[in-house]
Amino acid sequence: MIQKSDWEQYFPYATPRSEQEIAINFILNAFLVQKKRYVIAELATGIGKSAIGITVARYLRSMSMTHVTYGLGAYILTGQKVLQEQYIRDFGEESQNLMRSIKSSNNYTCVFHTEQKCSESRRVLQTMKQKLLGTPFYDCCNNNCPYKLAKQSFLESDIGVTNFSYFLAETKYAHQLKERSFIVIDECHGTEQALSSFIEVIFSERFAKDVLCCKLLSSNPTQAQVFTWVRDVYYKFLKKKISSLAKKIEIEMTQSDDMTLATANSKQYEMLDKHECKINRFIEAYEHDNWVMNVVENVMPNGRKHKRFEFKPVDVSRYCKGHLFDFGIDHILMMSATVVNKDAYCRTIGLNQQDVEYIYLQSPFAVENRKIHYIPSGSMSMRVIDKTLPVLVEAIKLILENHKLQKGIIHCTNYKIARFIKENLHDNRLLLHDAETREQVLNEHIQNVEPTVLLSPSMTEGVDLSDESSRFQILCKVPYPCLGDAVVRRRMEKDKSWYAFQTIKTIIQALGRSVRNENDYAVSYILDSDWKRFYETNKCMFPIDFHKLLEK
Repeated sequence: MIQKSDWEQYFPYATPRSEQEIAINFILNAFLVQKKRYVIAELATGIGKSAIGITVARYLRSMSMTHVTYGLGAYILTGQKVLQEQYIRDFGEESQNLMRSIKSSNNYTCVFHTEQKCSESRRVLQTMKQKLLGTPFYDCCNNNCPYKLAKQSFLESDIGVTNFSYFLAETKYAHQLKERSFIVIDECHGTEQALSSFIEVIFSERFAKDVLCCKLLSSNPTQAQVFTWVRDVYYKFLKKKISSLAKKIEIEMTQSDDMTLATANSKQYEMLDKHECKINRFIEAYEHDNWVMNVVENVMPNGRKHKRFEFKPVDVSRYCKGHLFDFGIDHILMMSATVVNKDAYCRTIGLNQQDVEYIYLQSPFAVENRKIHYIPSGSMSMRVIDKTLPVLVEAIKLILENHKLQKGIIHCTNYKIARFIKENLHDNRLLLHDAETREQVLNEHIQNVEPTVLLSPSMTEGVDLSDESSRFQILCKVPYPCLGDAVVRRRMEKDKSWYAFQTIKTIIQALGRSVRNENDYAVSYILDSDWKRFYETNKCMFPIDFHKLLEK
């Protein structure tokens, strides 16, 4: 049996917490003694998942003399870039255990043309390679590109940290990320959504008509008709457009010195090329029974209407192996505070429960520091939400008055609720963001000395509001998945527990934003009257730790 004395030298801090010791012993024994390939570790907030993943990766790497494939090292995959940055900030300076991070080239600034990103410079270099050969720009971009150097360092590292979207794109497009011995999937509860987002594909009538100049479908096509159109018409016109654009770029390379024009055309070429790759995979993977089509009608400022056809997979479990698990030769460690239900989770990612070892550890944080109060303010269901919203605003007003000197966050679930609160509460403390200003508003809230309150439909995950950044949080609505999405309805039909499973994950994630360390504290409020029925119906699916937090 593997014990603390075996791996302690690889732990990144002076000494592990008791929960970390239990988790690391369990994981390593599951891998090396029980010979399991998969371990799911449901570790509540405060246990310190990152240090656990790093320790296991370092220990397995140290065994490369007896297990040859362990010498290939490990990947650590995160759902968000902020967590990726945290890994490097906390553990990336250990020279004896080389760990490096990589993001897409759009996250690096060109050292030659400092006003643009590496993605733009590399695109120009690729497009005009022969014309630029021997120039200072070519030499700089070819030899000193920050993205290229970061990627090379990442490929040579013992432990490579990256985000889901980059990993999936690189393994399926560039094919430069090869298999490693071990993969850590941090915040693994997002695996299904990450894969679904990567695989799903969108076809726009506006793009088909204005860019590809291809014939459109009839007014109300079926899913089968749209797929046939994509395969037999749309795809051919796309390839024709790509070929035409390639010839245009080639002519520009020989006849013009205008790099701006080359950049614009090469950017479009790259976009079309990736779109072609995605369609290729879609056509190969498409099965009518496993895909659904959402039809979204958009209205332009000039009144012109056009449809957008969104194809999404119902069951992504069949893609997990080829897109993800095959890149971890020996072991896969999945960690999250919200696995919620092992059986349901295994079904969503295509794992046989007999192949998986599972451990659940409760939070070490004091219960009295993270209590949850239920204050029913009316049902927030679509049928009666307009009637409830004014009552909800009055409840929020009282809560804000009770916390008038403290920062907090209001989880709104959608922008309709967020805007109504902002427009009717008339409180200067409220900070509302949109999709583009999310990070800006979050930073403003954290840095502001005033008791500001975040008003957000999209900060249930990946946001650290520790200590004075949030002493209270409000959940306005039980965050059910949108029933207007056809894929949601199909997944519900396929797995009766899926809907509740997804809702519970979001609730626990949202209510975990504010208490982030053992000395931290915050109080939570749930205002939706539908909460009581949902909780009583699905109580058995909530973690044991959660029940203790509910104020009686």
